[in-house]
Amino acid sequence: MTKRIYIIFGIILGIIVIFFGLLSKKDLNDNSIIVNDSSLKFFYLANRNLEEPVFIKYEDLTEAQVLLIKKDYIKREVLKREALSWGLDKVDPVISSRLAQLGEQSLVNNLPEEEVSEEDLLSFYNKNNFLYIEDEKITFSHIFFRKDDDNIIDDIDYYTKSQNQDFFNANLLNKISIFPYQKNYAQRSKSFIIGHFGEETAQIIFSLSASEKWQGSIKSPYGLHILKISSISKAKQKTFAEVRNLVQKRFISEKKKVNLKLQIEKKILDYEIIETN
Repeated sequence: MTKRIYIIFGIILGIIVIFFGLLSKKDLNDNSIIVNDSSLKFFYLANRNLEEPVFIKYEDLTEAQVLLIKKDYIKREVLKREALSWGLDKVDPVISSRLAQLGEQSLVNNLPEEEVSEEDLLSFYNKNNFLYIEDEKITFSHIFFRKDDDNIIDDIDYYTKSQNQDFFNANLLNKISIFPYQKNYAQRSKSFIIGHFGEETAQIIFSLSASEKWQGSIKSPYGLHILKISSISKAKQKTFAEVRNLVQKRFISEKKKVNLKLQIEKKILDYEIIETN
């Protein structure tokens, strides 16, 4: 999460540098490059190595380090302007895509902040309460057998009916196989179990009841299983109070998407679209 925040911060700083650079170009020619502590600091923060465990503040850098940053900044500015002068932003899809992303991010950063009322949030929750359902969960252990023996099903069924440990040790213990995933599942959601056992098998597992006895056999795409279920819970609708913060984040995110779409549509109207054959 911290790394992601730094990346977003770096992008924003980069946009600010470009913005102020464009403003300053009104009084300068295309070959003018303004170099000062402010521009170098922005450049340093936006391009620092996020993998380095120790971060040195710009103010604490040595003169030699600042000089290297200055050289890199000037080099980057020169190469950037050369690329633009060659029209590479128009022919290189990577550059075009990146500029489009920066343009969109700039619009997002300048969207007005809207006040959100409790009524708005509650209405959004009521319309989308299906998004806030706690999935049914289960805790169980299972023993897995590959179906490579015609008599194994009969042996498993006899064991689950009798719970005879001596019979298990004599007839099934040496037939246990390694399951591709886990042996024990604690408070796992139905969607998680579907991912490991398949939807049809998961439906059967969740149809069982908690018991201290081994249950089965149950067939999955991998083979046969017997299960000992410790607990199982039904799906639960979370209340607005329980998920208010999540509702607010989703509401604001959805609102921004709508506002961004409107802003882009308005910007498009400012351009003349010329279609040619």
